[in-house]
Amino acid sequence: MNINQLEYFVTTVRCGSYSLAARELFVAPQTVAKAVNDLERELNVSLCRRSSRSIEPTPFGQVFSTRASEILYRLTELESLAKRQTLSQTEEGVAMLAVAYSPHRGNAISPSDFAPFDRKHPRIRLSRTYRPSGACLAALEEGVVDAAIVAGRTTRPNIVCTRLLSFPLSLAISRNHPLARQDSIDFEDLRGTPIAEPEDLRYCHNVIADRLLAQGVEPIFTAVPPHAVDHRRFLDEKRGAFFVVNDPALVALYPEAVTVPVAPKDPVSIPLCLAYAQNNENRVLPTVESYLINLAARIRKQGR
Repeated sequence: MNINQLEYFVTTVRCGSYSLAARELFVAPQTVAKAVNDLERELNVSLCRRSSRSIEPTPFGQVFSTRASEILYRLTELESLAKRQTLSQTEEGVAMLAVAYSPHRGNAISPSDFAPFDRKHPRIRLSRTYRPSGACLAALEEGVVDAAIVAGRTTRPNIVCTRLLSFPLSLAISRNHPLARQDSIDFEDLRGTPIAEPEDLRYCHNVIADRLLAQGVEPIFTAVPPHAVDHRRFLDEKRGAFFVVNDPALVALYPEAVTVPVAPKDPVSIPLCLAYAQNNENRVLPTVESYLINLAARIRKQGR
């Protein structure tokens, strides 16, 4: 068993298919499939159930995936500590950035958005880790990263918070759902509809709950495991809905679903902010901040 096998298996479980996992990992689907098969053979256990449409974990595979995710995250922490140690050995420096990322609800800033930075600043090693917003903020507070892109402003002491952009939320629902025929969805339309618990409990959960309650709608929040197959099942079998960011990647992830905007009278926008410690002395952080501010301006101009 090796790190690549763990990473490929965890990504497959999260994405629900070899092809989507391969796209995220930038490898061939056959490479991902071989790694998962080899892992099962070496451990002599069944980790996945395979069908023509998707892959989902066995009960043991679910537990194994959760534990493997924790190990991979700890390895990332160790790697970041080692990279910070080599700061003085580089010509311009290194920085570690945690980016709020949701593989199942869409993203305003994607990994590909950092390619221009790498080309423009070849002597700055900007390492990125993609985690839920709350985990990004926790990594910043623990000193694991130099800065974090998080959902919502933070008022924690000694943390500088710069707003980059705000992104509107839409609703993902099954094509067979009665609301799928509407041009937009009012909050009142959601009365009695199960809503997947927002992944960011620190900020997004409160914003969405407050907006629904303000319209007299008691939200029926439902915990959905962080795997594509569970999200698809929630839409198809539970007739549920969940709030998403306008992200083209969701089309491939949920081919049997549609994304419907929230009605103009009930808009929900989430600010995306850059946060870092007030006393951070990393000399490349201002360059990173400047790039992110310009990136946010381009995203707003493109209407993403």
